[in-house]
Amino acid sequence: MKKLGIYIHIPFCVKKCNYCAFLSFPFDEQLKNNYIESLKREIGLYHNDEYLVDTVFFGGGTPSLLEPKEIGDILFSLRESFTLAADGEITIEANPATLDYGKLKGFREAGINRLSMGVQSLNDDVLKYMGRVHTKEDVYREYELARRAGFNNVNIDLMFSVPNDNIVNVKRTLAKVIKLKPEHISYYGLQLEEGTPFFEKFKEGLLWENDDYMDRRMYHEGSRMLINKGYNRYEISNFSKPGYECKHNLKYWNMDEYLGFGLDASSLYKGYRFKNTKDINKYFKSTDDGMRPIEEEILNTEKDNISEAMFTGLRRKEGISMVDIFGSEEGFWEYYKDVQDAIIDYEINGFLNISDGRIWLTEGGIDISNKIMANFV
Repeated sequence: MKKLGIYIHIPFCVKKCNYCAFLSFPFDEQLKNNYIESLKREIGLYHNDEYLVDTVFFGGGTPSLLEPKEIGDILFSLRESFTLAADGEITIEANPATLDYGKLKGFREAGINRLSMGVQSLNDDVLKYMGRVHTKEDVYREYELARRAGFNNVNIDLMFSVPNDNIVNVKRTLAKVIKLKPEHISYYGLQLEEGTPFFEKFKEGLLWENDDYMDRRMYHEGSRMLINKGYNRYEISNFSKPGYECKHNLKYWNMDEYLGFGLDASSLYKGYRFKNTKDINKYFKSTDDGMRPIEEEILNTEKDNISEAMFTGLRRKEGISMVDIFGSEEGFWEYYKDVQDAIIDYEINGFLNISDGRIWLTEGGIDISNKIMANFV
C-alpha cells in the first residue's frame, strides 16, 4: 500500500499570539462541537483503501484545547475511512497552559504517541511580550506530567529572533530545554507576518527586528549547542535524537503524499495540490451538503514537481539526489543549464556542496537558502 500522511487543523486558541498568522479563532464550545462534526463528515468523503496512513498530525490553533474523547472520535473517523498503520506516528500540538495529567493520559490512551509542545521561550517576560498564555513553570510541570502519562516522543518548539529578546535569553532557554532531554527540538526564527499585532507595531515604528547579523548568530550558536548535545540537524530548523525525526514533516520535505482536513488545510494527493476554504460557514455548508470544502486545486506539472522537490529537498541536511529527481547527473545539469554558472558559483564560494550526485547546503548556504533556492524554481 502507498503511504499517506494526514493533517488535521484545529483552529481554536485561548488567545491569538502577537506573531501568529495561522488561521484560528477564540475558543467557543458550540463552534468547536459543530466544527468537529463537520471535520468527521469531511474525513468520510475521502474513503480510500489504497493507502496506509502512517502519520497523523493535529495542528492549529491549539489542538490540545480538545478533550481526549474528541480526539479519539476524530481518530475513529479516520480509521473508518483509511487504514492506519499500527505503528504510525500520531502527533498533537499543545500549549502547556491547556494541559493537565488527566488530559495528557487521555490523549495517550486515545492513540496520540507524539507530543509537540509550543514552548517558544523559558523567559516569562519574552512569553508575555509574544502574547503566550503559559509561563515557564507551566512548561516544566506539564513536561514532567507528559512523561508520567507515557509520552516518550516529545518535541519542544523554540523561537529565536523575537523583537526585544537577546542572545543571552535565547541560549539560556536552549540550555534549559536541552537539560529536559526531549527527543526533538524545533528551532525557528520569528518572521513578521502581515495581519499580526507584531507586524502592525512594526509598521508604526513601535517594534524593531533583530538585524541579520544577530539573527544568524542566534541561529548558528543555537545550532551548535544542539548538535554538541547529540541532536541531529536533519532539516534547517529541526533537530532530533537519532530515530526521532518527525515522520510527518518529512513528508512535506520529501514530496510525499498527504491529505489535510479542516479549515485552510492543504493537500498533495494523487498529483494534485489543493486547499480547503478559510470561511468556516462555507466549510460547514460544504460538508453538510456532502461536498469537499476545496477552494483551490491545481494539477502539478512536471515543472511544479521538480521545483517543489528542489525547494523542499534543499532544506534537508542530506539535500537532494540528482538521480532520484532527474534520472542522472547529466539530466540535472541539462535541466538547469540556464543557471549552471550561478550554481557553480555558489559551490565555489562555499554555499553549496555538490558531490556524488547530491546537492546540499553548507552552513553558510543556510543563511542565504532562499536566494539559492530561487535558482531552482
